[in-house]
Amino acid sequence: MNRLCILADISGRAMLSTTGSPRTVGGAVTVDSTQLNGVRLEMRGLPKWGSCDYDTAEHVVDILGSQAIAVAVVSVDRDTDFWRRFEKDALVFHEAIIKTSRKIAGWAKPANILKFLLLSSACAAATGHALGSDRRRRIVSAKGLQLIETNVICDQEVEGEENLEVFTSFWSEQNIPKRRLAAFGFEMVTESVVVTTDIAEPALILPDYVAGLGLAATLDDAGRLPLPLSQELAVKLLNRLKAKGKLIVQDQIFDVSYDDIFKDVMTRARQIADG
Repeated sequence: MNRLCILADISGRAMLSTTGSPRTVGGAVTVDSTQLNGVRLEMRGLPKWGSCDYDTAEHVVDILGSQAIAVAVVSVDRDTDFWRRFEKDALVFHEAIIKTSRKIAGWAKPANILKFLLLSSACAAATGHALGSDRRRRIVSAKGLQLIETNVICDQEVEGEENLEVFTSFWSEQNIPKRRLAAFGFEMVTESVVVTTDIAEPALILPDYVAGLGLAATLDDAGRLPLPLSQELAVKLLNRLKAKGKLIVQDQIFDVSYDDIFKDVMTRARQIADG
């Protein structure tokens, strides 16, 4: 395994209001790039998570069990003071952009930044788990490290050239630190970050199901937005992947600020807001 393909998505319902949990859930799957065409063939014609039944979800989990190197579910709890302050700071930041550039910066909205963070975190989690669980010898770089080439493919939760640039920068920041990788004998190069649809890239059905199962597993009550599978069935299917050693689950509390992300730019935005 010298070339990794990292597939990532966010559950389509995760950004909507639910009574059960203020969580946003992302899923990522790593596969050997040489096996990607086979994965595409297996996924063609399958419905998306939102339209599945148990038998279909079970079939997708069986494909994950045989084809995936690692599967990551990352959920973020938005019921925090950080998130509430994040939404307030977003107004200041966004208004400053409009005043200075006369453009609406969709990438600066809290929901979009959360998507960027969650997708990049899920990709990093799936990559780290893949490197830790697959012990095959790889190509050695000029630095004497095992070289891993990665291609990141995300569902178009991220749209627009400007948004893609921001997501790519988040991926670069959230990716596993180079020093830590080197300490474990790895050097990783990201060849591309592609944003597309599951129609153009059928393999994206895999992280769609992972994110959906992850969301269902966290909700005791889906409220007015019933999910295709119950919490019990979602947990049951995820446990299959866990038993194979392929699943990593990360539950995070939102603790990021606009100052953390934009630093001096946020300071300037406050100055503009104060006149």
